[in-house]
Amino acid sequence: MYVSASAPRPLTTCEGQPIRISGHLSGDTIPVNLDRNWGDAMETQQRARHWPLIEQLLAAIRIRIPHPVRFGLYLVLASTPLLSVSGEVFGIVSLRVVSEWFLLPLLGIIAVLAVCRPNVIDRTVLAGFAWGLVACAGYDCFRLPEVYVFHLWGDFFGKIGGWATGTRSNYLAGYLWRYLGDGAGIGVVVFIKAAVIGVSSWPRRYVVGLTVAFAVFPVWTGLILTDALAPAGRALFPLDATTLVSSLIGHLIFGAILGYGLWVSQGRTGRGPSRVPVRDRAEIRPEVVGRR
Repeated sequence: MYVSASAPRPLTTCEGQPIRISGHLSGDTIPVNLDRNWGDAMETQQRARHWPLIEQLLAAIRIRIPHPVRFGLYLVLASTPLLSVSGEVFGIVSLRVVSEWFLLPLLGIIAVLAVCRPNVIDRTVLAGFAWGLVACAGYDCFRLPEVYVFHLWGDFFGKIGGWATGTRSNYLAGYLWRYLGDGAGIGVVVFIKAAVIGVSSWPRRYVVGLTVAFAVFPVWTGLILTDALAPAGRALFPLDATTLVSSLIGHLIFGAILGYGLWVSQGRTGRGPSRVPVRDRAEIRPEVVGRR
């Protein structure tokens, strides 16, 4: 489209605003692509409309997870022992490789961070670690008599210890993996996720219900699926009605104890595992309100 510079009517945009053109205009025609200008204007307007929403979302994430790097390191460290058992069963990864080349170096990095730059999330992790050990012990108070007194199913943690040490069987390594890796790791995952969700104001039955649900799905469900889909000779224990019911009851016990520990930790601090210090919230909130 071509518009003459000598036209008596001023150029206007689609919204009725005049187009101001600086400089000397001759009688020649000037090409003006109104469709392109309109498209650029709309794109700029949409970008300006969506940016505040994105900034508010990022600010909300910073409030919930004020230290995402530390949170991510803890989450990966705590989740790896349990997930790597499934990886070993399916031949994807070796527990020995995971422990020597991944878990130990990552643990060293986190230990240095916790000592040199302590953070409020470290207390939440420590509480989750301790209550994960307690919950695992409560599970074994139910499981070990079934294994060694009533002989309802076998003890497969010797096999897990053998995978971790490169030997045929090692019960000491297997139970260290069970308590320090699986039990305490699940406790850490639950506690730091509960801090992000913000369950400090929940009543006890809701807190315990959350942890019991997590113990059933994905923890117990993942164990059963791993065993059911395991290649020949790699199953952890034979699946039947007895092992299904016994393992489910054990995970319910684990989840209930862990939930009680989470609730007690909240009551002791008065506000639960803290997400962010108050002074940090004061720094973030005015920025969000100012952009509205």
